[in-house]
Amino acid sequence: MPGRLSRAEGWLCFAIATALDIASGLRSSPEVLEGRLLNPDSYMRIVRLRDMLDAGRPLHAVMRDGSGEGTVLHWSHLLDAVLLLLSLPFRLILPGDAALQAAAMLLGPLSVGAAGAAAAWLLAPITRPGTRWTAAALAGLAPPVIVYGFPGVAHHHAPLGIAALLLAGAAGRVAAGSVRAGWLLGAAAGFGIWLSPEAMPFALLAFGGGGLAWLIAAEPKPLAAGLLRGGAAFLAIILLALAIDPPSGGRAALELDRISAAYVPLAALAVAVAFALTRLGGRRWLGVLFGAAAIAGWLALFPDVLRGPDAAAPEAAAMFAAIEEMLPVRGWAQAVLFLGDGALALIFCLAMAWRGRSWTWAYAAGAVLFMLALGALHIRFATYATLAGAAVLPALLGAITIRLAGQPNLQALGRVGMLLIAMLPTRADGIAAQFAIPSTAAPAALPCPIAPFAPHLQALGDAVVLSDINDAPELLYRSRIRTVASLYHRNVPAFLRMQVAWREVPGDAPGPAFLATGARFVLVCPTGPRSAMVAGLAETTLLDRLRAGAPPAWLRQVQADPASGLVLFELATK
Repeated sequence: MPGRLSRAEGWLCFAIATALDIASGLRSSPEVLEGRLLNPDSYMRIVRLRDMLDAGRPLHAVMRDGSGEGTVLHWSHLLDAVLLLLSLPFRLILPGDAALQAAAMLLGPLSVGAAGAAAAWLLAPITRPGTRWTAAALAGLAPPVIVYGFPGVAHHHAPLGIAALLLAGAAGRVAAGSVRAGWLLGAAAGFGIWLSPEAMPFALLAFGGGGLAWLIAAEPKPLAAGLLRGGAAFLAIILLALAIDPPSGGRAALELDRISAAYVPLAALAVAVAFALTRLGGRRWLGVLFGAAAIAGWLALFPDVLRGPDAAAPEAAAMFAAIEEMLPVRGWAQAVLFLGDGALALIFCLAMAWRGRSWTWAYAAGAVLFMLALGALHIRFATYATLAGAAVLPALLGAITIRLAGQPNLQALGRVGMLLIAMLPTRADGIAAQFAIPSTAAPAALPCPIAPFAPHLQALGDAVVLSDINDAPELLYRSRIRTVASLYHRNVPAFLRMQVAWREVPGDAPGPAFLATGARFVLVCPTGPRSAMVAGLAETTLLDRLRAGAPPAWLRQVQADPASGLVLFELATK
């Protein structure tokens, strides 16, 4: 019967999502068995964590990037701490780097497993035990989720999905009158924003949903008490995070792209509003005004919140355009792949709102619609709406069971049909491939793997190497060289130096753009697609000349590695 998710069910859902994620990851990227991580961010996290272990203190910058000037990473250190904890057992049998890499291999599957369990838990009060496993199965198969949770992906997106599910579930339980759920609401908000401020909109939505429930509840006192506990936990965790993990600018710095003092007033306002709700009694309209004024006041203090990542680096449009996950959904195949399950969640919430004439379900539908809009604008945000789809799948199956009670054949057919509809987005890649429509969300195979070239990199010492921007983190991981730039918005000048250098038409001597990078070596992959760095230009750029095997006179080839396909050039000296 509907009720709580039992511990056994939770572990079963965790195991199902984890197993499906690992199987999908090994099927699409078998190279992880050879020790390859699957995206640049994973390597960059390990590079910074390794530098911190060497220095014996927290660091914000990777000093070997940016031609040796360093690149400050906006990430907080919470995920670093998780990776370090995961690596501890491996340190008993593996050297430091290998232990960190093993932890990076585990983080993704464990995150997807936890997301599967959280999806099953979210609507457990209205679902039946026999259907809850389907939420975990969908979470473990859906590309927008598992692409950030494959073995070898050390990224914050899958853990953020867990935070969003916990926020939604805790808010729903507070709305149903559970005072204790308020602690979970605040903890999910605090740890979510500590992990990444991308969780901030979901925290606001969760507290807002609790406020709406308070407004319309017959007995509002338990809701106000739950929200007060949520606000207190939220504020406590934000203060703890700021105390032990301050931004690079210090504890007073107002940095919106990571945990900073900017989020202290937000948490404090959550406490203040919730406290006011406990004192307002029947004057509920005052609660609405107070809550709206609190949010409006915080946004007035930090208007850049509404501008997203562009606010941190307004001149970084060219950088973001080079990042696939920052692009909007394109075409029907991608729409099905990234938004299909979220659309299912939206339909369910709208149906519940209509049938029950429920303002809270209408609010939930609005929240899912917001997630779908985020996913449509930036495909990396499709994770959240997809997980909402996974959470509602058991409820949809239960509704079919009730509606078709007494008709076992139709009941079975309806359940199978709903499962097929929910799983359709997981097959969108294969369907699109039949029509030659690009839509894949899986990590692409590298035309020139870096690992076989690593011995040649070791001989370069700490020289500056101009390379493909996506290769920079792995080059830093596998050697001691310095790279010109990487795709992180805290160092846009380095990105622009790299871009101009690659786009320069080479002459008889090194041009000013190339010299500005400080590079002594240039590493090129002649195969594979043409880089976005030179998109729209005639194929006379420095990058195109080197890809064609026609280097300018001032660059001489010093290494062509058949195992990797990479070609290394050195700046010729007279």
